[in-house]
Amino acid sequence: MKEFLNEMPSTKKLMDDVSVIRLVSALTGKKNYNCAKNLEKKLKTTVIQLTKFNEYFSDYGWITYNMMSFSVIENANLIYEEKGLDEAEKVLIEYYTNKVPELIYQLKSAPELAIRFNLIKKAIEDHKAGRYYASIPQFLMIIDGAVNDYTKRQGFFAEKTDVDVWDCLVGCSNGLKKLKEIYCASRKKTNNDLIVLPYRNGILHGRDLNYDNEYVSCKCIVLLYAIHDWITNKKNEDDRKQKYNDSQYVPSFSEVVQQEYKLESDKKKIEEFTPKEIIVGKDIPVTGTSGEYQEYPYVQKVVEMFEAWKTENYGKLANILNEKFDYIKQANARPRECRLLFQNKNLVDFKIIEVKDQAILLKRVVAEAEWTFSNKTFIEQFEFGIIFQNSDKKPVFPPDESGEWVLLPWNIQGLYKI
Repeated sequence: MKEFLNEMPSTKKLMDDVSVIRLVSALTGKKNYNCAKNLEKKLKTTVIQLTKFNEYFSDYGWITYNMMSFSVIENANLIYEEKGLDEAEKVLIEYYTNKVPELIYQLKSAPELAIRFNLIKKAIEDHKAGRYYASIPQFLMIIDGAVNDYTKRQGFFAEKTDVDVWDCLVGCSNGLKKLKEIYCASRKKTNNDLIVLPYRNGILHGRDLNYDNEYVSCKCIVLLYAIHDWITNKKNEDDRKQKYNDSQYVPSFSEVVQQEYKLESDKKKIEEFTPKEIIVGKDIPVTGTSGEYQEYPYVQKVVEMFEAWKTENYGKLANILNEKFDYIKQANARPRECRLLFQNKNLVDFKIIEVKDQAILLKRVVAEAEWTFSNKTFIEQFEFGIIFQNSDKKPVFPPDESGEWVLLPWNIQGLYKI
C-alpha cells in the first residue's frame, strides 16, 4: 500500500487529510468521528484492493485503470485468494466479454481513439462474436496508431516510447510499462503453441500462430483502456501537478462531511436514474430552432452548433465545439482554426436522427447535416456525446448551477470530405 500511495500523491494526501480530521473529530462528537472513520476505512479498502489487483494480475496482462469496475476488482481478488489465478481470470474474462463491450463509448473522450472509433466498434463486434483472429490484430493496430498520433513520433510498442504518467492508476506498480515490456518481447521463431498474452511482434509478424483466444482479446481491451487513461492524463499532467501543489492544505471537517454526503447523494441519483426513450419526430422535432428543444437542453446544444455554423458565427461555434479544438492552448486562437474547418461549407439543413439517454450525465445524439462545398453537396451523419460538467471539466449532476452540457464530437469525420 505504501508504494501505491507514493505513486498516487493525490490519494495519499486525501488519506492523510482524513486521518487528521478523524483525530480532530473525536473531540466534536461520536457522529462526526464515525463519519470520518468510515470514510478513512473506505479509502484504505480501495487502496488495498487496487494494490492487490496489480500484484496478483499485472504479470498476466491485467492492470487497473480509471474506468474499471471496482466491484470486479474486489471479486477477482477474492477469487484469486480463495481459488487461484485460473478461476480469478474467468471473472475478468466474463467482465471483458459481456460488460465492457457495452461501455466502449467511454473511449471517445480521447480524440486519438475517437477518430478510430469505427474500427474499435468492428473489433469489439468481432470480439463479442468470438472472432478473435480478427479482433486481436485490429486492437493492436488501433493502439499503436493512437499512441503514434499522440506522441507525433512513435507508437506504443516502439522501444523509445515512454509510458510513465504522474498520479494515474495505469502508472501504478509500473502497470502500463510492464505490459509494454511483456507485449514487446522478441518472437523470432514460429510458434504454434497456445499463447494467452498479446505479443505484438509475434502476432502481427506471423510468428505466433495460435493467438486467437478470449484471453488475448480481453487483454487487448485492457490495454486499450490503459492507453486511453495514459493519453488523457498525460495531456493534463502539468496542470494536475500545479493544482496538486496549490492544494496543499488540510480541509475542514465540515468540507469532508459535505463531500461524504455528496457522494452518497450522487450514488442515490445514479441508482435511481431510469433512461428515457426519446422518439425523434414525436418527443422532439426532427429539425427546428434551438428554442424548440428547451426541454432537452443537451439536444438544444447540438442545434445551437448547427445554428452557429449556419450563421458563420465561428466564435460561438468554436466555443460549442471547444473539445474539438482544445489541442490549441490559446482559447482565443480556436475560432480561427474553427473557421478554417467550416468556411465555405454552407449548411443547407440538419436533422436529428437519434437521441439516446445513456446515463444521468451522458447523452448521445446522432444528427445528419447537409452542406455545399465547391459546388458539391454533402450529406453526412455526425455523432455527439453530451456530458454535464463544470468549468473544471468535472462531472456534476444536472441541474447543478455550476455545470452545463458540453459537446464531445465523437464522430464528425465527414467534415473533412472534399
